[in-house]
Amino acid sequence: MLSRILPFLLCLIFSSIHTSEAAIDVPAVIGNHAVLQMDKEVPIWGSADPGTAITVTFAGQTLTTSADETGAWRVNLAPMEASAEGRKMVISGGDDRRVFKDILVGVVWLCGGQSNMEWSVRQSMNAKEEMAAGDLPWLRCIKAPHLLSRKREKDIDARWRVSTPQTAGSFTAVGTYMARRLHEELGVPVGLLDVNWGGTRAEPWTEMGALKRHPRFRQRILDLESEIERWGNRSKEEIASLFEEQKREFESRAASWWEKKMAEDEGRKGNWASTELDDSDWESMPVPGLWDGKNSDWDGILWYRKEVEIPAEWQGKDLLLEPGAIDDADITYWQGQEVGRTTNQYSLRRSYTIPGDQVKDGSAVIAIAALDTGGAGGITGAADRALIRLKDGSSDATISIAGDWKIRRGAAFSGDRGPNAPAPPDAPGMTTTDPAVMFNAMLSPFIPYAIQGAIWYQGESNSGEPEEYRELLPLMIGSWRNAWGDNFPFGIVQLAAFKAVSDNPVQGGWATLRDAQDFTHRVVRNTGLAVLTDIGDARDIHPANKQDVGRRLADWALNRCHGRSDLPESGPFYLRSKVDGNAMILEFTHCGDGVVGRRGKPIDGFAIQGQDGRWHWGVAEVSGPTEIRVTHPQVQMPKAVRYAWQDNPVRANVVSSFGLPMAPFKTD
Repeated sequence: MLSRILPFLLCLIFSSIHTSEAAIDVPAVIGNHAVLQMDKEVPIWGSADPGTAITVTFAGQTLTTSADETGAWRVNLAPMEASAEGRKMVISGGDDRRVFKDILVGVVWLCGGQSNMEWSVRQSMNAKEEMAAGDLPWLRCIKAPHLLSRKREKDIDARWRVSTPQTAGSFTAVGTYMARRLHEELGVPVGLLDVNWGGTRAEPWTEMGALKRHPRFRQRILDLESEIERWGNRSKEEIASLFEEQKREFESRAASWWEKKMAEDEGRKGNWASTELDDSDWESMPVPGLWDGKNSDWDGILWYRKEVEIPAEWQGKDLLLEPGAIDDADITYWQGQEVGRTTNQYSLRRSYTIPGDQVKDGSAVIAIAALDTGGAGGITGAADRALIRLKDGSSDATISIAGDWKIRRGAAFSGDRGPNAPAPPDAPGMTTTDPAVMFNAMLSPFIPYAIQGAIWYQGESNSGEPEEYRELLPLMIGSWRNAWGDNFPFGIVQLAAFKAVSDNPVQGGWATLRDAQDFTHRVVRNTGLAVLTDIGDARDIHPANKQDVGRRLADWALNRCHGRSDLPESGPFYLRSKVDGNAMILEFTHCGDGVVGRRGKPIDGFAIQGQDGRWHWGVAEVSGPTEIRVTHPQVQMPKAVRYAWQDNPVRANVVSSFGLPMAPFKTD
């Protein structure tokens, strides 16, 4: 018997070894439901054992190659026409065979930047309607998880997803609305590489070698390299252990602090979190919102209560309670039981888990003991983000908790804001502000996937260094193009209107960062600029209107990439100026049939400077289809003119005949 079984076992062993050696690996971006770029060579690449013969078959093309001595291989599919037919790609090597299904051919755009690019359809204007309209089999998106690395990574844990009413809510909103407009005009599939991270600067997205070669950034890179060498190679486990110890110390100190704060609180003594409490005589206050009226100057605890209805299908399931940011600290209760607390973090959006064993259908009571330790207090954020939802994300259904809540004062603040929460201890070269860490971890796994171009919405986090950004943004773009080996189109989204309105004609601030973005657009070839001075929210850095942002980028892309000269690639841009007596004459490009004031109003937003250096709001008039004349009674010899030179330039209202806003500019 043994003599008959032994050859069979040996055959299985050798077969297993052979299969393992010939295994093919491909990056996640090459997978089911992918969209390949039309009208360009399309790289398909991966790894296998050195010398393995590789065959790639797709859309009538069959290409062969061999893995090199490092195991790397690559073929380039010949340019293809667009196709909405889901087709198979087969990659074979040795005894391994990989089959990827439902692959389309169309246009692929990389969507990069910080939170305004990451902002999802679910978080944006008309979210419910837009998600309901998400049954778009031609639209696919692959989202890069937030990762950092000191070296260029070859792959990432991500997958392509098809747009449906259930999935569309998590897609990048700007990318989605750009894609819809592109499909409307071109009728081709659209793929989005969703590669962004809220709150990030441009340096982490720039390739290390490019930064090291640049005189402005070279010393920083050398200093970082020295720090990395000094830190050594501490393991993730060592770092995690250190952080856990810091968190335990913080939680112990925070618990003692809360006990002191709540010791004399009437709400704690009277159990105001209880479901049995009669709160009919309590006052009302809207959520979200800052404390107002007689509570506007209150420093202390303010109790909130609200009753909600839980659907039967949610019973027994873990939920997320997300009221917004609470200024400055809170203890939050569900059905009388504490579900979370936050200490001394006024801007942190709360997200507390409600355990499934506490979730019953029918009425439920939320109570929040909010503590303000100085300045304004309240629960802040967008109303459509104050909600309860399923923790597992299995449904886009939510329960809004915005609106009127019952409120009552507790104990007054007695001093001591409480301990600060520890930040995770990161090794140098592995923090979210370090150079190249996102380029390496999040962007590199997509290189050299064929793309039509990239769009970029970022700058808020670099707004304090506008002069540096004038060099950094062009450097970043160049490093991307160099890595891809392709001078692809690059669309820059200029910062939207934000912050309090000022009547200072030349405020600076965000205007200087917008100027750096405009500078990049002017000096770097094959770029575009989407101007958003007419889109914004003085109180929210994330404007809800992402539809117009996407449409403007799409029209630029259609004009630039697809020969649609009938569509505007932008609004008016400043070209040149001259002094004519007591007036400054300004000339512009991209005006369409001429410049006008938005909604037919007189044009405004121009500041004019006299020889004494003082700035005044100018009197502006259209003196030709592409010309504007600016004067002021106190300026006899104009020195310079600036337009929309403010954080929130509400007076700036000049648009082209297409309705697109004029870009901010300065003549000096």
